[in-house]
Amino acid sequence: MSVSGDVVAGALSETWQLLAGALPGAWVARDGGAIAWVSGVGLPTLNGVWTERADADLAAVAGLLDRVAATGLPYCLQVRPAVGSALARLAAGRSMAQEEQVPLMVREDPGGISGLRWPDGLAIRQLSPAEAQVHAGVAAAGFEAPEQLFRQLMTTGVLGLAGLRCYVGEVGGQAVTTGMGITLDDCVGVFSIATPPPHRRRGYGAAITARAVADGLAAGARWSWLQSSPLGYATYCRLGFRTIETWPCWVSAGPVHQPS
Repeated sequence: MSVSGDVVAGALSETWQLLAGALPGAWVARDGGAIAWVSGVGLPTLNGVWTERADADLAAVAGLLDRVAATGLPYCLQVRPAVGSALARLAAGRSMAQEEQVPLMVREDPGGISGLRWPDGLAIRQLSPAEAQVHAGVAAAGFEAPEQLFRQLMTTGVLGLAGLRCYVGEVGGQAVTTGMGITLDDCVGVFSIATPPPHRRRGYGAAITARAVADGLAAGARWSWLQSSPLGYATYCRLGFRTIETWPCWVSAGPVHQPS
């Protein structure tokens, strides 16, 4: 099978809508081929505007950005490559800073992921909704951001969503990595893969990513997707993900904490 950028952008929008339904005060709005998503959490990548279509209406994007900016939260603008040049001018006019581009990656081969060997001593288990703060603590350490922000996002309500699975990887009883997968229809999205600096380069992030994908496939998904950080890109390539689009990204001005 071959998954298009349109399909993956649609999966991203569905994910924002799902999460918005579980977070008090969160909301989404769609207009002109773009979606605004506000989580209420003070991280720019959790509030902003994403273009769903390659021909998104620029005026609609500007209007959605106005609504997001009015919240006072840090926010981002992530766009399909076809409208990148036009929206770069819009972002510059709002004094938004350009960040590293974001690879949109897919893995279409359902085979092989469950057979990968995990690092010695690593045990991965799925967290219950009551353990939401376990993920928050490890994710905050991995992204080097305030834990309170992740506690706002990872609530019992979020972990209780149908199709969402959150994991922690432990070595000798110590949490060393975390991540989640969200299965919607025929795909599983991978999010919030985080390994604190002292535990990196040991294969832990790859193992928890593979677990999220394998569980999604077992639940009926046929392909998987994610947005990669520079730190995780080589790992995802080794796991069989490929880049189908690279999205320009800008963030609002001011001091912010952004996951890497």
